[in-house]
Amino acid sequence: MLDTKSNKVRKARLFSLYSMFFLIYFSFSCKLIAQITIRVNNVPEYFTPLLDTLYVTGTFNDWNPGDTDYVLEQDFDGTYFLLLEGVDGAEFEFKFTRGDWDRVETLAGGGFLPNRTAIFESGLEINCDVENWQDQIGTHTISGTVFQLDYNFEMPELNRDRRIWIYLPPDYYTSTNSYPVVYMHDGQNVFDYASSFAGEWDVDGSMQNIIANGNTAAIIVGIANGELDRIDEYSAWTHPTYGGGDGDLYASFVVNTLKPYIDENYRTKSDRLNTAVGGSSLGGLISYYMVLEYDEIFSKALVYSPSFWFDDSVNTFTNEYENTLPIKIYITAGATEDVDMVPDINTINDALFLKGFSEEEILTVIRPDGAHSEWFWKREYDDGFLWLFDSLLPLTIDKGNISTNYFYDMQNNVMHTDFDKSGQYFISDIQGVKRQSGTITEQINCNYLNTGVYFCTFVIENQFSTVKMIVK
Repeated sequence: MLDTKSNKVRKARLFSLYSMFFLIYFSFSCKLIAQITIRVNNVPEYFTPLLDTLYVTGTFNDWNPGDTDYVLEQDFDGTYFLLLEGVDGAEFEFKFTRGDWDRVETLAGGGFLPNRTAIFESGLEINCDVENWQDQIGTHTISGTVFQLDYNFEMPELNRDRRIWIYLPPDYYTSTNSYPVVYMHDGQNVFDYASSFAGEWDVDGSMQNIIANGNTAAIIVGIANGELDRIDEYSAWTHPTYGGGDGDLYASFVVNTLKPYIDENYRTKSDRLNTAVGGSSLGGLISYYMVLEYDEIFSKALVYSPSFWFDDSVNTFTNEYENTLPIKIYITAGATEDVDMVPDINTINDALFLKGFSEEEILTVIRPDGAHSEWFWKREYDDGFLWLFDSLLPLTIDKGNISTNYFYDMQNNVMHTDFDKSGQYFISDIQGVKRQSGTITEQINCNYLNTGVYFCTFVIENQFSTVKMIVK
C-alpha cells in the first residue's frame, strides 16, 4: 500500500527528530570523554628491576594493581606513559605499582604515599616521579653499578620465577671491554643489606676494591634463593629429612636460561675459562656440583662452608667424576663451624686429588676464627676471587722461619701479634709499593691505609714471614 501524504510528512518529521537526537547525543557524549597522558619521568634506578612492568591503578579500574589494560609503555627517552580515558571534568585517584600491592610506590624513605589525584581534561599530560617502592624499603648498602635485573625472571626448568641482581665493573659504560662472569647463589645476600635475610657479603664493595687495585674486573650475577624451595634447589640429591633433589633443574636453569640471557645482553667472556659459580653452605654444595657436572660451562667455583654433610651422594658423585678439563675450586671454612665440616672437606679433597687434580687447581683454606656466617664469607670473598682469577695465594704467602701467631682484625684495622723479639714490619700494596713500616708491636694500627689488598712482611733477625691483609 502506498504511503499517504500525511504518512510521508510524519516519517520525515520522525527522521528529523531522530537525527537531531543522535547529533545531540553524539555531541554530548564526545564532551563527556576526555583522553589524558599519564607519564612517569623518573623511577629509582637501583630500586626498579630493569625488566619489571609498571602499572597505574586507581578509581578507574577498581584499584586493580596488576591490570594488564593499564600497563605503562616505555618511551624513546626512557620515560613511561599511558593514554587514559575518563569522563571530562571528573576527578580520579591513582598510584603506580609493579604488579601488586607489595610493590606499590612509596615516599623516598619508604613512608606511605597518599593517593595521587587529578581531573580528566582532554589533552592534559600528568607528569610524575616514583621515589621508591614498598618492597625496596630498608638500609641499602650497594656500591658501584648494581641493579636489579628482574623481580620475576622466569625459570622454565622449574616452573618458577626468581629475582636477579647484577653488578657491572666501573668502566662498563665507558669502554668496550668484555668481562668474566661469576654466578652467585643466595643473591639476596650478595650485594645489599636491605634485601638480605642473614647479612650481606658486600661483593659489590669487594669488587670495587679489587678492580681499583688493578685486578681482574668481572660481572657478578646474584640469583635469589627460592626461600621455601632453597633446600630442594641447592642439592641434586634427596635427603630423607630435609628434601633436596631439584639441584640439577636449578643448575640447568643457570646454564640454559640465565647464562644465555646474560651473554646475549651484556659484554661477557662467555667461554668456560671465564665463567665461575659461587656460594656458601648449601650454596657452596650446589656450586661444587655445578662446576663438576657442567665443567664444559664453568671452570671455577667459590665453595664456602659447603654442606657436604647433606648427602653421601656427593662422595659418590666425586668418585665417579672424570677429570678431563682444567678446573679451579677454592674451598674455605672455619675450623670449628661444625664437627663434620673439616673432615667432610678433607674427604672431598682426597677424592679430588686421587682424580688427578693438583694443588694449583684445588685450594682449601681453613680459618681458625671462621664461622658459618655472612661476615666470614664476606671477609673471605676477596681471597677466593683473586685466587680463581689472579692466582694470588690467600693469607700466608711465605711463613719463613718465624714461629709466631698473628691475626688481622678487619673490623678495627689492627694487626695483632705475639712476637717476643724486636723486629720490623713492612706493609706494601698489591703493586709492591711500600705503604707503611715500623717496629713490630703487639698491635699495629692500620687505620690510615686505604681500602684494598696489602701484604705485611715481618722481619726478625733475618727471618721473615709475609701475610695478606684485606683492609675494608
